[in-house]
Amino acid sequence: MGEPSGTLKGKAKIREYWAKALARNPNLHFELLNTLSGVNSVTIYYNGVRRMSAEVMHFGADGKVERAYAHYVQPRSP
Repeated sequence: MGEPSGTLKGKAKIREYWAKALARNPNLHFELLNTLSGVNSVTIYYNGVRRMSAEVMHFGADGKVERAYAHYVQPRSP
């Protein structure tokens, strides 16, 4: 998204992110590999367009996601 901080805040920014992703990959799909649960958090491991990925979501007292982090396999340097 070109966001220097690497952080998207607000529904509008997240909507824009997914609109661009779906435009680039109209047949976008994910293969769930595993889920891990913790105290007020969940981690989802899956295969997607960037191969193996993980997303960690932390929930607030209201049960809504407060913070989320996405992790992707980085290409190896030659």
